[in-house]
Amino acid sequence: MIRELVDLVERLNLSTHKNAVGIHFPEILALLSIVFGGSFLLFAWRHHAYFLGVTGFLVGGWAGLMLKSHLQPAGGGVAPILYLATCAAGGAFIATCWRRFVGILLGGFTVAVLGTVLFPRTFQPGDHTLTALGMTFLMGGGLGAIFPRFFFVFNSSLIGAIFVTYGLSAAVVSRVAGSVTADTAVLVHLCIFLPLLLFGILYQLTTAHAQGAIDSTGAPVRAQA
Repeated sequence: MIRELVDLVERLNLSTHKNAVGIHFPEILALLSIVFGGSFLLFAWRHHAYFLGVTGFLVGGWAGLMLKSHLQPAGGGVAPILYLATCAAGGAFIATCWRRFVGILLGGFTVAVLGTVLFPRTFQPGDHTLTALGMTFLMGGGLGAIFPRFFFVFNSSLIGAIFVTYGLSAAVVSRVAGSVTADTAVLVHLCIFLPLLLFGILYQLTTAHAQGAIDSTGAPVRAQA
């Protein structure tokens, strides 16, 4: 079956100008990025069970492939598809059923990444790098356990803003401002990315407040009138 998929991709031949898909492939990719990112910006919290399941499925599959490469780097043994399927299903189950745990992971990851970006000197390679990262992750995990909704909204808005920014950049910005300097290009992309991020956070928090919060087990709770 895998060989058939490879043959199908080879027959598409997306790199040639003779193929209609190849001609419009950048536009198709930009459109898909805008649709995918827009769905995260608008509907990530409203349908958070679905988005958590899909995200857990993808992350679990990626972790399964990494696990396969570490346990059996030379090949042989268990087929990679079994690692992929098992870890993907486990990731989807954990993300859907243990949402408070996912909030802890999102909080720890977000605070650790923001800490390394905002305070790079504190996390420079050295003897105390892992300790600093661990303490930052634990602090963020504690915040994620208290405010899981905020960290889910923030990360989903971040994902959506990145994809929409890429789509708009490939479809519009690269054509209109293709010859500008690198600093100007960064500024233009920031002017697109930051409003999208703020819009996603504010819109999702507003809809989350209207629809209900999340209780200690991760189940949605309707807001009281």
